[in-house]
Amino acid sequence: MTSSILSKPSFLSGEIKIPGDKSVSHRAILCSALAKSVSTVNNLQHSEDVLNTLNVVRQLGIKIEREGTAYKIFGKGLKGLSSPKEDLYFGNSGTGIRLTAGVLAWQSFNSELKGDSSLSKRPMQRISEPLSSMGAKLLLTSENTPPIKIIGTTNLSAISYEMPIASAQVKSAILFAALNAKGVTKITEPLITRNHTELMFKQIGIDIQVNQNEILLSGQNEFEGTQIDVPGDFSSAAFLIVGALISPNSSILIKDVGLNSSRTALIDVLLSMNASIEILNQRKFGEEEVGDLEVNYSELVSCTVDSEIIPNLIDELPILFIASLFAKGESKFFGIEELKHKESDRLAAMQSGFEKLGIETQYTNDVFSIDGKGSDFLLQEGQIDSFEDHRIAMSFVIAGLRAKKQIKIINSDCIKTSFPEFISQLDSLGAILNESK
Repeated sequence: MTSSILSKPSFLSGEIKIPGDKSVSHRAILCSALAKSVSTVNNLQHSEDVLNTLNVVRQLGIKIEREGTAYKIFGKGLKGLSSPKEDLYFGNSGTGIRLTAGVLAWQSFNSELKGDSSLSKRPMQRISEPLSSMGAKLLLTSENTPPIKIIGTTNLSAISYEMPIASAQVKSAILFAALNAKGVTKITEPLITRNHTELMFKQIGIDIQVNQNEILLSGQNEFEGTQIDVPGDFSSAAFLIVGALISPNSSILIKDVGLNSSRTALIDVLLSMNASIEILNQRKFGEEEVGDLEVNYSELVSCTVDSEIIPNLIDELPILFIASLFAKGESKFFGIEELKHKESDRLAAMQSGFEKLGIETQYTNDVFSIDGKGSDFLLQEGQIDSFEDHRIAMSFVIAGLRAKKQIKIINSDCIKTSFPEFISQLDSLGAILNESK
């Protein structure tokens, strides 16, 4: 039996600390495993995606100990990983499987990387092509999807690679492979994407240079373990931010949120929509910017989102669509094709959900349009399928705060893949929700 959530009209009030950033958590685990000595990782996210990566690293021979809220990861250096006794399972995590493929591309042993039914449909040729050009041996299905079979080889060479698409995951897979490649790897991005890998590599002492959309990395340099403090996950905070903005009388403070400039395009867009968002106590965790966010209910206006910023907004688009629905005027989103290649076809999933609630949208020539109904609008009652996509499920839970009666979201278990505390945190802020199996 599938799980479901009933989301009812309510407002949000109070102070909250968001769980650790999922993207940074994946990278912290892998970097710690490849270090020559022990690392301490604080505020690691406990989503299914991150726990799967943690388990994979254990399967590769890395000792991990939990001490309260911290994890000690006993790295064995670039060449210290061991052959796994069984296939490596990543669940729903595209980040986990792609970045780990970069690491395993230069190991001496064979490995096979698998995922759930959703991950098994996601494109992997975008990493297999550059990794193969470095000398790695990767085998995909006939549809270029997982499982990924990697034939052991230790002789990778640096490449100069112009990325055909803007993707932080693809870029990071190449960078992890480049750690043990001979020579200097050069990556050129068509658009600048999230830079968590670059910042973490810089923090742990790897020779990496970034100049706008050009990245240079010198391979075959060992590095020591260190302390990594994971900032709060901005993509998770995004749902609470929008929830407070669209619900009258809402006022929340979200503590220790990651404010990496490659992640916070949503704030810029929301501010252009007349959102009341204030950044307080701005500081750094390692190389990552963090701060506290004060968010108050706002009467939003429409937005126009150009294709240039989509790579740094891609995960937040579903919840931004919800915000746009309660804004005054027509919002337009350009160049969102990549949205079709996430855990689900998120464009189709959002359109389906809107349709179930009586909302018409348009998608023509890669332009998505939403006719905003204004701050006083209330959604009709309806049942929404998440398509087993966590961001779709969470987006419509937030939409339910502005329903006439309630919205039911089915197949909601998927929320655990990225934000298992989502319901409990919303509940602590005053949201009226009911879960059922």
